[in-house]
Amino acid sequence: MSSQSAFDRLTAAAIDGRTETIRYRQTQLQSLHGALASPPTAANICRALTQGPSTPAEVEAEYALAMDAVRHAYDGLDVDAELEAEYSVVRGKGNEVRRIGVGMVVVRPTNHARFFSVLAPLAVAVAAGNCVILELGDELPVDTILCEALTKSLDQNTFYVSGGAVTDSSILDSAVLVDQTGNGSASTLTRHLISSSRTRTVAVVDRTANVEAAAKAITRARFGFGGTSPYAPDLVLVNEFVKKPFLEACSRYATVAFASGSEGRGTGGKGGGEEKIQRLVNEAEENKEVTSFGSKGFKVVDILDKNTPLIKQKITGRYLPIATTYSLVDAAFSQEFENPLLAGYFFANPASAKYLSQHLPCHISCINHIPAQLLIGPAAPIAHDPDFLYRYNRDMFSVSRPQFVATRSLPKDALQTVETLLDAESAPASTRRFGKRSPAPTIQKVRALAMRPLKPTGQVKSMHKTDFFLSGLLIGGGAMLGVVVPVLGWSTWVLGRGLVGYVARLKRNQ
Repeated sequence: MSSQSAFDRLTAAAIDGRTETIRYRQTQLQSLHGALASPPTAANICRALTQGPSTPAEVEAEYALAMDAVRHAYDGLDVDAELEAEYSVVRGKGNEVRRIGVGMVVVRPTNHARFFSVLAPLAVAVAAGNCVILELGDELPVDTILCEALTKSLDQNTFYVSGGAVTDSSILDSAVLVDQTGNGSASTLTRHLISSSRTRTVAVVDRTANVEAAAKAITRARFGFGGTSPYAPDLVLVNEFVKKPFLEACSRYATVAFASGSEGRGTGGKGGGEEKIQRLVNEAEENKEVTSFGSKGFKVVDILDKNTPLIKQKITGRYLPIATTYSLVDAAFSQEFENPLLAGYFFANPASAKYLSQHLPCHISCINHIPAQLLIGPAAPIAHDPDFLYRYNRDMFSVSRPQFVATRSLPKDALQTVETLLDAESAPASTRRFGKRSPAPTIQKVRALAMRPLKPTGQVKSMHKTDFFLSGLLIGGGAMLGVVVPVLGWSTWVLGRGLVGYVARLKRNQ
C-alpha cells in the first residue's frame, strides 16, 4: 500500500466525518486496548522495552501508564452527554461548548518511553474524533510489535503507520502535528503540539527542605530510565547550609540504587547528547570548575564555578549537576532560565516553595515531590496548558465550534438593553406604533446604563487616593506615633521622676 493512497483514504474519511460518531470512537479504543492488553502482546511489548535503558520495574510502569492513557480516553466518552449536546439545537437550546476533531493528526514520537509516547497522543486523538498518521520506523525493538498491533486493531481508513516522516504539504498544512522530537522553544500558541525537548528542568532545595526526601526524589528522577527523561532535573540549586548533607544523601541513594542491579544497564547506546555532556564534565574538571564523584554508571557533579558551560546544558545521561545558592532570591534570580522552564521541583517549606514557584517561570511546578508518571513519556507542549497526568487532552485535538440559538437569554443590563434598543430601532413604524411590544429603552437610559460607576474595590478611601510612597511614609509615621512616641514619653517620665527624687535626696543630705 503506497503512502499516497493511504493519505487519500484518510483525507476522504476526515472530510466525510467518519470519526465524529461517538460509537465509532468507542469501538476503535476498545479494539486498540484489547489488542495491546492480550497476554502474548503485552509480554512481547515489555520484553522489547527491557532491551532499552529501563529497568524491569520501569518497563512495567511505562506499560501500565500507557494502557491507563487509553482507558482514560475511553472513559471520557459519555454517549448520553454527547448525544444530549448534539441534539440540543433541535430542542431549541444552544450548544456553546461544542468541539469537533481537527480532522487529521500526525504523531512523531520520541524514543524515550516509546510505548507511552505513542499511545498517549494516539488514544486522545482517536477519542477527539480524528484520523491519525503515526510516524514509526524500526529504530527500537518495540516498533515492529507496535506497528503490527496498531495496524490490525485500528480502522485502516482512519489510521496509517508511516515508515518515515510525513512531508506531504497537503497533509501537514491541515493536520495537527504532534512532534515529540522538537528541539525548538515553543514560545507562542500554535495549532501544532511541539515538545520542547531541549528546554531544561530545574530543582531547588532550600534550607527548609527535607534533605533526605529531596535527595531520594531527585536521584531517582535523574538516574532513572537511563537518564533520558526530559523531566529529569538538569540542574539542582541547593542552599549552602544543606549542601553537604544533600550531596552525601545523593551519593548514598545513587550508590544503593546502582548496587541493586541498575548500574550495569546503559542508556541504550551513548548518543551525541550524552557524549557532549561527558566531554563538558571532563573539560570542567580540568579547568577546576567542577568536581565529580560516583561510578561508571552515574556522576554527581558539584559545580564550583557558575560560569561553566555545563550549568546551562540540557542533560542527557546519568549526570547530576549541583550548584550552590545562598538565599531564595539567589536561587530565583541568579541564573538566566528559559521562559518557561519545562518543569520546576521546589523542596522547601510552603512559604518558600510559594516564593520559588511564583518567581521561577515553569510550565509545571511541583512542590516537595517529583511525580513518577511525569518521568515517563515526552515533554508536554509548552505552548499549551499542561495536562499533568496524560500530557495530552481532547481539547488539544479539537477545535471550538459553538452553536447559539435565537432564544438564548441574554445577560441582564447592558446587553439585553442594547438588544431591545436596536430591535426597536429597526422595527417598522406601524409595528412600533401598534404592535404589542415592550417599551423600548430610550437612548438616554442606555447612555446612563453605560456610564454606571464600577463597584468599589474595598480599599480605604484615604489610602486609595494617596501616592504609593506617601502611603508608606504615612504608615511609617503612624507606627512611629503609635509605638515610639509612647515609649519615649514613658521613659522620659520615669527618668524625670528618678531625677527629681535624686535631687530631693541630695538636698536632705545637705
